[in-house]
Amino acid sequence: MNTKSRLLFLSILFSVLSINSIIGQDDEEQSSDDQKEFQKLDFYNFRGTNAIDVGIGGSTLFGDYEDASIGFYYRAGYKRALSPSIFAGLTANGFNFSYNDIDQSLLSVDFNLEYLFIPTERFTPLIYGGLGMSMDSETDVSAMKAQVGFGFEALFVEKLGFKLFYEYNYGFDDDIEVLVFDGNNDKFMRFGIGVNYYFGGANQKEKIQKGMKTIKNSNPIIPDN
Repeated sequence: MNTKSRLLFLSILFSVLSINSIIGQDDEEQSSDDQKEFQKLDFYNFRGTNAIDVGIGGSTLFGDYEDASIGFYYRAGYKRALSPSIFAGLTANGFNFSYNDIDQSLLSVDFNLEYLFIPTERFTPLIYGGLGMSMDSETDVSAMKAQVGFGFEALFVEKLGFKLFYEYNYGFDDDIEVLVFDGNNDKFMRFGIGVNYYFGGANQKEKIQKGMKTIKNSNPIIPDN
């Protein structure tokens, strides 16, 4: 084999290997894209684009208060999926404090962004945070606050999530004496159990099912004659 023939052979061999490498890379990218689409499909199977959020639990103040005890806490709200992992929600909350022989009932309206770590699985940790407004219905005063929380959600049946959560709240201003009369910012925690009822997402699910290039479509099985 002369020099020209060798060069021609090597050029053809290099071209074939390059084409195979490109095809393999495309197949891997397509497989990765299909996997992501399947995961999105799991999200819509288990959960949905909307959720009704209800819960009950306890609330108590942080700080040195004599005879402080845990009061009753309840919540109800709605949240909307911005992506499978991120929800934006609004909740109405009622909670009680007992301290220094004082019983106080408060309300709050909170806006939160919530992050689900594994939204395509039945069990996932979650974190959330946002801003809210605390109100005392008896004295007609209110104050801004911030809240952060974490928890866990488990779906024993599709569309119905049971959760445990803990939440820390920090009041920005105590001058109007919404919660306690100590001249400091109000800090309190709320914790409890709750239920998320998910709904919606049928159109998104149908779109994914139509757009997915499944193995069955890309590699049809031809029956033997």
